[in-house]
Amino acid sequence: MTRFRARVLGVVAAGLSVGLVALPATAADRSAPHAKAPEKFSIVVLPDTQYSAESFPQAFNAQGKWIKENTIARNIKYAIHEGDIVDDSDQSSQWTNATGALRQLNGATPYILAVGNHDMDAMPKGQNPIVVRDAVAFNRNFPRSAFANLPSFGGTYPAAQNDNSFHVFSAGGTNWLILALKYAPTDDEIAWGNKVISEHPDRQVMIVTHAYQNGTTKDSVGQKLWTRMVSRHPNVTMVFSGHYVNQGVIVEKGVNGNTVHQIQADYQNPGALGPNSYFRILEFNPTAKTVGVQTYSPYLNKNLTDTKNQFTLQNVSFPPARSHARR
Repeated sequence: MTRFRARVLGVVAAGLSVGLVALPATAADRSAPHAKAPEKFSIVVLPDTQYSAESFPQAFNAQGKWIKENTIARNIKYAIHEGDIVDDSDQSSQWTNATGALRQLNGATPYILAVGNHDMDAMPKGQNPIVVRDAVAFNRNFPRSAFANLPSFGGTYPAAQNDNSFHVFSAGGTNWLILALKYAPTDDEIAWGNKVISEHPDRQVMIVTHAYQNGTTKDSVGQKLWTRMVSRHPNVTMVFSGHYVNQGVIVEKGVNGNTVHQIQADYQNPGALGPNSYFRILEFNPTAKTVGVQTYSPYLNKNLTDTKNQFTLQNVSFPPARSHARR
C-alpha cells in the first residue's frame, strides 16, 4: 500500500457511541483531495462462553448472529475468542452448541480461537491442564482444516493441530497478526509464538490467550508471558484474555519502548443467562490513533457503560503497511 501523509481537519471523536449503528464513512482530507484517510474497522472479542454452551445456547447464538449481520456495517475484520468455549469438554452437546453459534460466521467473518482450560481434555478427568495438554475434543470440533483455507490463515502449532494458531489481515492502513496461545503455554509453545512474531516484523501483533491477568494484575502465566514474549517484541500492541470474572486494562511499555495494551474481560455466570451474553466491540480509528471499547449483549440489546466496560485506548500504534510485509 502506498504511504501517504495527510492532515486531518476538525476534531476526531475518540469514544464509541452507545447505540449500535452502522459506522459513518471516513471523510477524505480536504487538503489532499486524492488521498483517503485510513479506514476505521472493528474487532469483536468474545470472553468465556462456557456456560452459554452448557445452558444458554440462545445467548451464544445471538452473539454469532449479531457478528455475522453487522460485519459489513461495522467493518468487522475479525472475531477473537478468549477461550473456555465450552464448560465440559467431554460433553458433545456443548460442542454442538458452540459450533452452531460460531459457524454462523463461516463465509462472513473470519475468527480465531484460544484454547481455554475447560476446552482441554484434562478438566473432566480431574487432571491438571497445565500438565496434561491434550485438546482432542477441541480439535475434533474446530480442526485446523476448518481454518486452513481462510486467506488470513497463517499456521498452527503443533503443525497438524489447532491448539495454537496465528492469522494475518490488513485493515486501517496497517498489517496485523493475531496469535492465539493455548491456556498456560508451555516453553515450546512460547518459543513457537516468539518465532512467529519475529518472522513478521512488519505486522502489528495482537496476542490472545485464555489466562493472563485478573483485572489489572497479571497472574503467574501473564508474568511469564510478559517477560518471555510480550515485552520483547517491538510490534506487539495488544493482549486479550478472559478466565477471571473481572475486567481490567494494563498499559505498559515493552523493552523496545512500544506501548502494549493488555485487556481482560469475563462475565461468566452459571446461574443466569444475562452476564454470559456480553462481548466486546473494539473500534479502531487510525486517524485518531485510538481504539474505542464497547461492551454489548446482542441477546439483551444492552450496553455496559461503566468505566471498566466502555473506554478508549489512546496512542495506539498504526504503522503504515508495507507492500513487502511477509505473511
